[in-house]
Amino acid sequence: YKRPRQWLSSAGLGAMGFGLPAAAGAAVANPGVTVVDIDGDGSFLMNIQELALIRIENLPVKVMILNNQHLGMVVQWEDRFYKANRAHTYLGNPENESEIYPDFVTIAKGFNVPAVRVTKRSEVRAAIKKMLETPGPYLLDIIVPHQEHVLPMIPSGGAFKDIIMEGDGR
Repeated sequence: YKRPRQWLSSAGLGAMGFGLPAAAGAAVANPGVTVVDIDGDGSFLMNIQELALIRIENLPVKVMILNNQHLGMVVQWEDRFYKANRAHTYLGNPENESEIYPDFVTIAKGFNVPAVRVTKRSEVRAAIKKMLETPGPYLLDIIVPHQEHVLPMIPSGGAFKDIIMEGDGR
């Protein structure tokens, strides 16, 4: 992938936490280029401390969290291979499921990184526009349904011939 746009990915090979450090590295390697990290909430939590780096270095890294309040890929495995038995994959407060937890907006602001949460699809376009127009780092927390599965996927120990292309496994 060469200019004008590039895609940097761990290719889904078990690299939770890859997004933000990779985005910071891409921003350092390409001065003046805006870099967008599209990340899941669980993955983002793995290296949340890198908010300090992008703020201190004033890197133009925009973090877009697709927040389903679950370890989504793990939930997908639980649904497909373990009869939907859950093993602490819900990141929210089980006593109050309407509460958004953790509060990534408050955490980002604690690092002096501007942040906004979006809960409605109709708000997404304007929120992305604001994110891209804001100089320096920025965090956009987009609340998404937790029921969606991500396909295609390859089961653990599988090969490309074992790829799952459809269905939710439930």
